[in-house]
Amino acid sequence: MIIERSAFSGVGKYGSRWLGDNFSQNGYMGFSVTGIMMHNIIGIPLAGSDICGFLGTVDAELCARWHVVGAFYPFSRNHNDYGADDQEPYLWNTTYVDTKFGSMSYTDIMREAIYKKYDLISYYYTELTHIHEDGGPFYKPLFFSFPDDDNSYSNQIFNVMLGEALKLSINSQGIQHEKAYYFPPMTSWCNVYDFSQPCFTTEEEGLEISRSSAIDHFDLHIRGGFIVPMHDSKKSKIMKTHDL
Repeated sequence: MIIERSAFSGVGKYGSRWLGDNFSQNGYMGFSVTGIMMHNIIGIPLAGSDICGFLGTVDAELCARWHVVGAFYPFSRNHNDYGADDQEPYLWNTTYVDTKFGSMSYTDIMREAIYKKYDLISYYYTELTHIHEDGGPFYKPLFFSFPDDDNSYSNQIFNVMLGEALKLSINSQGIQHEKAYYFPPMTSWCNVYDFSQPCFTTEEEGLEISRSSAIDHFDLHIRGGFIVPMHDSKKSKIMKTHDL
């Protein structure tokens, strides 16, 4: 596996890239979203950011939030500087916090986020395989899928299209108690993980929906007319390449 920090035209067909040295700060978690979008736009779809930040010492809450954000990167890794404090998920296993789903340790939040990545691994492999052959972005802003909708050009760090089928709504800055997420017009959406939320179809002007910004919260919606292969990663056996 080739992981580049420098790059040249065409590298995206054969290698991946991370965004370089970032800081363990909320703002850099937000920058990671647009940075990965940019790499997809210029032809490097398998891109990611150092989860929890590389420079400086991260706290448990930011590291847990960043694992939730980073689980949906095409390329996900927790990585930091030689001189910084350790930030592996297991280090916060005895520290508990109230979340959307009750009291959980920070380690549990990170573990659940990683499970979500593996739930979707066949979709990621499928989409990135097509992109390898045909080109195009995977982790992209809304306006790539809805170019005629002016509102799709705003708030890119909170609204991400994963291929054409899935929309991720996530608070990638982690500073509000509640966040409004945008859904483009004349489209049907169903929440993949939260069945308490009914499916809906947006009107001509699109729709903003306010949702919790709990540390473990995200919304993943499937777009009407699409099928997404998924696993229950908690029950699945370890997958080999030939299983995909």
